Amino acid sequence: MKLKLIFLSASILFISCKNPKFDTIGWSEKGDLGSYPKRESMLENLTQNYKLKGMKYKELIQLLGSPEKYSDEEYNTISYNIETDYGFDIDPTYSKNLKIKLAKDSVVESYRIVEWKK
Repeated sequence: MKLKLIFLSASILFISCKNPKFDTIGWSEKGDLGSYPKRESMLENLTQNYKLKGMKYKELIQLLGSPEKYSDEEYNTISYNIETDYGFDIDPTYSKNLKIKLAKDSVVESYRIVEWKK
């Protein structure tokens, strides 16, 4: 019985560590080279447990902070860097971004995860 309880506890701990819950402070925490080390692990929880679609821009900024990219984006689209890998060079070899499309009334119309690999 004790062995089953230990196994069950370890399994729950492993699963909860794999997909940590989203939190605004962890999402905004910066690492080296402008990276965000906690975003990748929080992304699934964010997209599954928060109703981004229909959220007002002001609410979105309160939840996720200011977006990193404006100039390279499509009209009414903002972007949050999830992960960027530079390999052994100064140019990125991989990137993953959360792109959010806003309607004319500044309400989230849609979002998507975009990955790019060199």
